[in-house]
Order: sequence, then C-alpha cells, then structure tokens
Amino acid sequence: MQVKENGKQEIEEKFLEMSEYLRMNYLENCLKSGLDFETRKFVLVKLCGLYESKKMFVDAGKMMLSATEINTTYQGKINDFMKANELFIKGADYKTAENTSARVLALGNNEQKKEIKKIVKEQYKTQARYYLSCDKRKKAMEIYEILLTLGLDESEKKEVKDRLGELYRSLGMGREFDRLKNK
Repeated sequence: MQVKENGKQEIEEKFLEMSEYLRMNYLENCLKSGLDFETRKFVLVKLCGLYESKKMFVDAGKMMLSATEINTTYQGKINDFMKANELFIKGADYKTAENTSARVLALGNNEQKKEIKKIVKEQYKTQARYYLSCDKRKKAMEIYEILLTLGLDESEKKEVKDRLGELYRSLGMGREFDRLKNK
C-alpha cells in the first residue's frame, strides 16, 4: 500500500475510513514514508494503541519506545518510557522492561527516580495479580522472583516472599520453597 498522505490530519482522515487490520498496515507504511516529527509521533502512538488492543504488547512497547526518541520534553520521555515498560511487562519481555526501566531512571532527577521505581514495582505487581486471577501461577512466580530484585522495603519483601512461597508450594517446587524459607 502506497501512502500519499503526509500530514497528521490527512493520515487521521484516511485512518478512520479503514478497518482495524488495514489501519495497522496503513500506519506501518506511513512510518516508511518521510514524515515530520509530530506526524511520526502521532502514527507511532496510534499504532501502539492498535497493537495494545490486539494484545500484541511487545510490538506496542516497541512503538512507544520509538515515540520516546521523538519526544522533546523530559516529562514526555519519562511518560513514554513508563508506558513502554508497562507494555513490555504485559508482553512478558522482562529483559527489555529492565532495560527500559534503566533508561527512564537515567532521565529522572532524585525525586522522579523514587516515583519511577515505585511505579515500576506497581506495574510488576499489577501484572502478577492479573496472572494469579487467570490461574497462570508459573508466570506470576516469574514476576514475583523479579520483584525480589527491585529493592523492596521490608513489608513488601515479606508480602512477595509469602506469595512466592505459596506459588512454589502450589507448583510442587519444594526445593525452591525451602530455599526461600531459609533466606
């Protein structure tokens, strides 16, 4: 599909006339054409939203990371990085989420870093709760193991260890349960 439109308004008008899957293809093709920064950011965010709605979280995260590179304000970059991080966690791409977290922490001042760390922990906890609600215990276990590495306070550590212990027991992982109990 060849893209003739190059302005945000033109792209949006054509976009609204299409079905969802055609929209994805159209927006991907738009990215290949020479767009100004504002229009490119618009296309990336729209594409991210489409991928997210189809539960293609890693692809959505990649689009949001690309949008981050274009953003002109620090707060905008932080917000985009945090959204990308959330999407990578939802997509179970924890290595990329870790790298994204490190990148956003490098942008923030001391006060922002505290808030970012808090939000990242909450993103992981939210996903772990989601997995538990869907009875995906092994996936929840992976996240709780990651949470233990994120600098939790004592009450958070106890809560995570308790949940992890329950998961180890329910998954028949006696050695891991004993090792966790003895720490």
